[in-house]
Amino acid sequence: MLQDLRYRLRAMFRHEAVEEELDEEIRFHFDREVEKYMRTGMTEEEAKRRARLVFGGHEQVKEDCRGARGTQFIDLTLDDIRYALRQLWINRTFALVMIATLALSIGANSAIFSVVDGVLLKRLPYPEPERLARIFLSSADYPKFPLNPFDFLDFRARNHSFESIAAFTRGDVQLSGSGEPIRLNGFGITSGYFRVLGIKPHLGREFDFKAEIPGNGLQVILSDRVWRTQFNADPNVIGRKITLNMQPFTVIGVMPAGTEHPGNDYHAVAYGESVDVWWPFSFAGNSNQRGSHFIEGIGRLRPGVAVDQARAEMNAIMSQLGREHPDGDAGWSVLVIPLYSEVVGASRRMLLVLLGAVGMVLLIACANTANLLLARASARQREMAVRLAMGAPRLRVVRQLLTESLITSLAGGALGLLLAFVGVRVLVALLPADFPRAQDIHVSGPVLAFTLLISVLTGILFGLAPALQASHTDPKQGLQQSGRTTTASRHQNRLRSALVISEVSLACVLLVGAGLMLRTFLNLVHLDSGFREDHLLTASLSLPHQRYKTGEQTARFYQDLVRSLSALPGVQSAGAGSDLPWTGYDENAGGFTIEGKKPAPHQDFHARYHMATPGYFSAMGIPLLEGRFFTEADRKDVPQVLIVNRAMAERYWPHEDVIGKRISFEDTPKKDSDWMTIVGVVGDVKDQPNSTGAEPAFWWSEFQVSESDMSIAIRTQSDPREVADGLRDAVHRLDPELAVADVKLMNQVVDASLSTPRFTFALVGLFAGLAILLAGIGTYGVIAYTVAQRSQEFGLRVALGAQRRDLLQMVFAQCARLAVPGTLLGLALALSLGRVVQTLLYGVSATDPLILAGVALLVLTAALLASYAPARRASLADPMRTLREE
Repeated sequence: MLQDLRYRLRAMFRHEAVEEELDEEIRFHFDREVEKYMRTGMTEEEAKRRARLVFGGHEQVKEDCRGARGTQFIDLTLDDIRYALRQLWINRTFALVMIATLALSIGANSAIFSVVDGVLLKRLPYPEPERLARIFLSSADYPKFPLNPFDFLDFRARNHSFESIAAFTRGDVQLSGSGEPIRLNGFGITSGYFRVLGIKPHLGREFDFKAEIPGNGLQVILSDRVWRTQFNADPNVIGRKITLNMQPFTVIGVMPAGTEHPGNDYHAVAYGESVDVWWPFSFAGNSNQRGSHFIEGIGRLRPGVAVDQARAEMNAIMSQLGREHPDGDAGWSVLVIPLYSEVVGASRRMLLVLLGAVGMVLLIACANTANLLLARASARQREMAVRLAMGAPRLRVVRQLLTESLITSLAGGALGLLLAFVGVRVLVALLPADFPRAQDIHVSGPVLAFTLLISVLTGILFGLAPALQASHTDPKQGLQQSGRTTTASRHQNRLRSALVISEVSLACVLLVGAGLMLRTFLNLVHLDSGFREDHLLTASLSLPHQRYKTGEQTARFYQDLVRSLSALPGVQSAGAGSDLPWTGYDENAGGFTIEGKKPAPHQDFHARYHMATPGYFSAMGIPLLEGRFFTEADRKDVPQVLIVNRAMAERYWPHEDVIGKRISFEDTPKKDSDWMTIVGVVGDVKDQPNSTGAEPAFWWSEFQVSESDMSIAIRTQSDPREVADGLRDAVHRLDPELAVADVKLMNQVVDASLSTPRFTFALVGLFAGLAILLAGIGTYGVIAYTVAQRSQEFGLRVALGAQRRDLLQMVFAQCARLAVPGTLLGLALALSLGRVVQTLLYGVSATDPLILAGVALLVLTAALLASYAPARRASLADPMRTLREE
């Protein structure tokens, strides 16, 4: 019969009679199709309508084969689209399942790509941002450290690589004089700071070099937000006097909306529109003293100058300064880092991991959809056989089926885009508070193009294999058989099995990633923080130097405040410290001399330095290990004392009694008053929860070495929020012009420090859950389809005496042939990708055997559960029905 059909196809171009014979054969198969539909309960008219939908397109096949009309490509494409839409409408449930699966995966990809586009791909909001670079110092002890002010002046005067450079440092200010005082995020900046960024004030001007001279610094530039909220967008604000830190500052400029802070390290303020005011930094002090480092540099490279060239020149200058000032500048080198890398560097790997994870979900969805199409191909075997028998080229069949796939994927992409709009809002709400460029994340033109691209690629990816399989249908077997296993169906089974194995392997990778992120998050949650965050209220204060000019005045204020707070009802203990744990106060380091010890060559003794009042350690819940805490007796007029942490004690006095040891901050201490005595050792508190360990640290008594900017800690017996008003009242009784800022629970501080690992785990876990669900559905589909194909075989086996459990074992064995290779392949792939996520982990290895074993067990269990229903169906095969059919 096949040779006869081929003969008639070859003759079709020469003899019209052959066309009539083909018409008769089509009518024959059309009538058989009508009879098949009528047997399902349809009326004759409905059965004919359904059959016409199947065979109506074959008239066009004859036209294509004949080639007589010379139909244009666009006409054929429109015909393909119309026919594809009819097919999808007939199989609405099938189409909706595919569209929903694709919409979820495409929507998730578009949402994550929106974050990647806003953070990594979008240019920074400055003119020629690729020419901007941050400038730091580096040494063996301090890999990345701020600049010394006088080193900066030398850099600015001597370099030729930068068109202009500037420096800045954080210094919050208090706005008072009208209503409740408020604290503003402030930065001291050198002349030319905004010129470096390429931004001009909206009103007024920026600081000139005269403002850097000590005594000329009572000027201020306002942000657009402060100008509008605090000064009602007054166009005549330039020249106006405002009270900052209880001093009259003159407003000389207002920056435009969208002026974004380039980020800073010490007491960091998040990148973006996070700065309220800028005041001029002045260079006071002895220019030969180069030991203090607290300003951060930024520069704009000259056109054509590369970062490496600038780095080389700056290091040459640093070498000169080391020879000129050996006590302060020797041993330092200069880091020149592109601003883009500094802004997004910490989040880059996490976002790429998330993009890779959601890409795997898309691949799993494609494999699942391809499996659905392969299953449907068996139901369309007769249709494909007739079309091929009538002379349709295989490429024409492939194109028709790809058109159906593309329409499905584009519909899924359109729905996925709607989901992406919602998903982006959810993602932005869940992002960590300090996440860079969060305000730039939205569904934009590049995201729309990305969605269209992945929709088209997805349609081709999941539609190509089923289309090629269908195009190789044997016309003779397709016309003579109905659903029995054929050579083509075996090929389909192998392809479907391969797709399921790939789904399982990708799901394994995501599950391993989710397991690692979960272990990381749990390790951080359950680590010994070194302090107690429960029942703890925190706040921050900044005492203006204009009113609190001496250390005694500052110490007296905090002494009176702590006494007042300790007397509040429900307060167990209260204190003040220069910082709170896990808030970014981790870039300071003080060098010192240890009595009776010498540092190794080219090294020095150093540790983090802090200030604290009596009661601070008790309020924070930091334990005392040896000695005592500070008391009110540790005043300015008595010998100075220190408290050190365990890390400092073990590094510099291993296996020694630390209490009574002395250190000095003089290079060559000559008298007893130059020394400070250690009176206590407290437990370690790491800079951040994911730090590898605690850095050596010491505390001065606030009553002996005073600090104006302090954090308040109040431990209560009940809800600490109940004492917030009491805190404000206590401060205002002492000084009504002081602003109490950052009032929050310590639980909130801890929660914010864990937001990044929690966010990463939540997304990877979500993708992993979706992946294992899709993989389970794919496994179920293949097993169910195979059971349906072998239903007669199972019936015969039962008739011949096979036990039900034998049939269950057969089906479960087939499931194992899919799940086990997929699991092994997935674990191998996860191991190879382990180094990509290693930097995101804490307290767990990327090759953790417990997680790998747990994932393997979970995947195999999920596969067996997915195959249970088909296995049970196989075990219930009816032997009598099988014998009757035979």
